[in-house]
Amino acid sequence: MKRIILAILFMQSIVCFAQKSLDTRIIVTVVDTVGLYEKARLAFVNDDFIIKDDRKIDTVSTYPLNIKSTTFVTAFAAIKGNQVTLWGYLADSQVNTLGYTINPSKKDYEKIFYYKTDKYWKKLISVASKIGGTLTYGKEK
Repeated sequence: MKRIILAILFMQSIVCFAQKSLDTRIIVTVVDTVGLYEKARLAFVNDDFIIKDDRKIDTVSTYPLNIKSTTFVTAFAAIKGNQVTLWGYLADSQVNTLGYTINPSKKDYEKIFYYKTDKYWKKLISVASKIGGTLTYGKEK
């Protein structure tokens, strides 16, 4: 029994180290650039994000989205030419002294990165697929 447990633990450590990259960016390349900013905004809205109206025509940013009252996710999209680059940050929710969930501070947020079963990365993939186009992945420059 001890050998089986040790083998399972050893295999899990190999799988963890076998991940080749921790991609933090999703790049959507589209053919038609007409209305690309609006497509990106609509993709976020269709995935329950609320868009910040900061009057930038090349960047879409969102307010923190509370997912299952345990995690806040905020996402961004940068539009350049025929590419939309998506990335996001997440933070665990905090509870104040009265027991109400409050937004975490900016320093509490961490990058969302690719991991096989990460539901927050899948949320970004969902937004990217709604924009349409070819998806590629990359790291922060």
